[in-house]
Amino acid sequence: MSLIPGTLVLVNGMGILLRGPAGSGKSDTALALIHAGHRLVADDAVDIQRLDDTLVGSAPAAGAGLLCLRGPGLIDVAACFGDGALARSATVDRVVDLVDEPLPASTEADWRSIRIHGVPCPRMAVAPERPLSALLEVIATGGRTTQPRPEAPACG
Repeated sequence: MSLIPGTLVLVNGMGILLRGPAGSGKSDTALALIHAGHRLVADDAVDIQRLDDTLVGSAPAAGAGLLCLRGPGLIDVAACFGDGALARSATVDRVVDLVDEPLPASTEADWRSIRIHGVPCPRMAVAPERPLSALLEVIATGGRTTQPRPEAPACG
């Protein structure tokens, strides 16, 4: 087991590990997702354990159930949103890095494989100023098309 900086959220049953520099919006994104009915696993640091070919994340004991927000400080998620807003653990199914990493315009998703404890995991970079909670909901529901959309007919 090892401690990885980041925030782990459970969105529609998919564990998404958010990573990025301090102030990039990981905790704010988790708050928006919790408000939308999703669950927090861990904030600021995630204990990651490899079980066969699966990564499982949980909160360190000292931070369990807490969300650290700039301004308000530490928030007790269960007290604010109920016990259903927390999950004890989740598989790490996707990694989303909140960084300004220029990506080419494309109709295809830009998932790249990274390894955590030797286990391959899909990783995507997303600029922090994007609508992160909505993007993560789309990622978790698989709501993207695998085919480019047809061009709209010309107007006029």
